[in-house]
This record gives sequence, C-alpha cells and structure tokens, in this order.
Amino acid sequence: MREASDKVDDRRLRVGSLFSGYGELDLAVEQVFDTHTIWFAEINEPVVHVFARHWPNAPNLGDITTIDWNTVQPVDTLSGGLPCW
Repeated sequence: MREASDKVDDRRLRVGSLFSGYGELDLAVEQVFDTHTIWFAEINEPVVHVFARHWPNAPNLGDITTIDWNTVQPVDTLSGGLPCW
C-alpha cells in the first residue's frame, strides 16, 4: 500500500484498473511487477473508498460505459476484475 507522500518512480509501468473492487489485484500487480496504478474505474461506492485509501492520487473514472477515453491518461497495461452482478 502506498502512502500519499510516497514519490512514484516515473520509470514504472503505468496501470489502469477496471472493475477495481477494493484493489486486491492491483496491490498484487504493483508488488510483483513494480508498477504504478494511475487511475481506476469502479462504481461500487463502499469499495471505491477502500481503493481510494490505497491510491489517494488515482482518480476514479467511474462507470466505464460513460468514460470519454480520449481524455484519460494513457497507461502501459490494464488490469481488471470481472464485474460483480
């Protein structure tokens, strides 16, 4: 888990997270591959707060069906969980 004051090495791969949940996959990806999650997309409010605690500087893009992808910061890779229904 990163703290808000942690400096991020700009050489790390940038990750975007879809259907993020509370970030268990994202934590693992950062630990194993030394990446940096720069944004996430999640609509479940309770878990949004947990994800935001782990990545306070990563904006939540919300519902992926309403995102204007032309305005989203580019990433090197995407991670994602299966949507829970």
